[in-house]
Amino acid sequence: MAKNHQLKIPAHPSIYTGNNKGRQLNIYFSEPETGVNEDTGLLILIPGFGANSQSNVYKKMRQQFADQYNLITIQCDYFGSEFMQDSKRVKLNFSLTDFKDVIEDVDLMKLKSIQNFEEFITILAKYPISLPFHELLDENIENFNDMGFMQALDLLTALFAVKIILNDNQLKYNVNKVIAYGHSHGAYLAYLCNRMAPNEFTFIIDNSAWMKPEYLYTNRFLHKYYGKLTLNIEFSYLAKDLVKDKNILTLSNLYKGFINNAQIYSFLGTDDNLVSIKEKENFCKGLGQTNFYLIDQSKVDHKIFHSTTHGLNADFLEMFKFVMEQVQWDKKEKHKRNPNTIINSHQFEYRVDFDKGLPVMTVKKL
Repeated sequence: MAKNHQLKIPAHPSIYTGNNKGRQLNIYFSEPETGVNEDTGLLILIPGFGANSQSNVYKKMRQQFADQYNLITIQCDYFGSEFMQDSKRVKLNFSLTDFKDVIEDVDLMKLKSIQNFEEFITILAKYPISLPFHELLDENIENFNDMGFMQALDLLTALFAVKIILNDNQLKYNVNKVIAYGHSHGAYLAYLCNRMAPNEFTFIIDNSAWMKPEYLYTNRFLHKYYGKLTLNIEFSYLAKDLVKDKNILTLSNLYKGFINNAQIYSFLGTDDNLVSIKEKENFCKGLGQTNFYLIDQSKVDHKIFHSTTHGLNADFLEMFKFVMEQVQWDKKEKHKRNPNTIINSHQFEYRVDFDKGLPVMTVKKL
């Protein structure tokens, strides 16, 4: 069974305020039971909305992939990811009197005096109504779901921290076998990490990455069902106001003029409501070394893919297995050191330095 490790290190200072405020980065990684050798690769797992390092499927992947594919599997809970999870605290966005024609008078009377949310739901579950709620998020300028550079910096920090540990312990590993595996927004972050560290990744496995973080422009809605009752929970993220340079976070803008060194395996469903098929396919074609899989109903095999919607209701383990069966590792390829990277937008210069081992980003207004 794979050996599991956990460490905590100071996180990258905020590129928005310049502060750290004592923020710590929790990093989880697993190594093969048989130990690390020159064929051992690195895999960073990147969840999107609704999942994190403690989700059962990610714990399972860290464990199984380490032994099954001779990988050091790495994960962290990146900047603001706690605000990307399930609903925790909501505010009613309606008045019960709005539903007086649907809810029986006796139940309306009970609801007016109830403080317990579970009792509230139990009473309403028999009614075929849809109720709007607003999620109460505790975001602030020092810690929020930025959906961009800060999240990618945490992921790269986790990856490079593990590399430092391996090097300090004089453990040889395959520097030409570095994989980023992401889902939805996590897959988007894999592309962002690749852009910030151009020579680092050998492969990117992309399950339904969007071309830009949509929740920088619109609100997120989470739908929950209790009997006949539907709860529509709205998340409005601070990033809509705090992230001023949104255009650079569109992948086609980030990758303009960029020479991609990673081989891409990209999967997208024909009924994905968050991604334009044409835009994504054109983007992938422009990267070179890309395998683009458009999943329509004929490809829903109920093994890897269970739907054609966003995320494909995919079995993450089977998808990874499918890709690994296609891959041929080129051991002759020589790893290139990551250069210090500059990304320019119309407003800012983003510079990522690797001179000290861990990535450090500085932002300069143009």
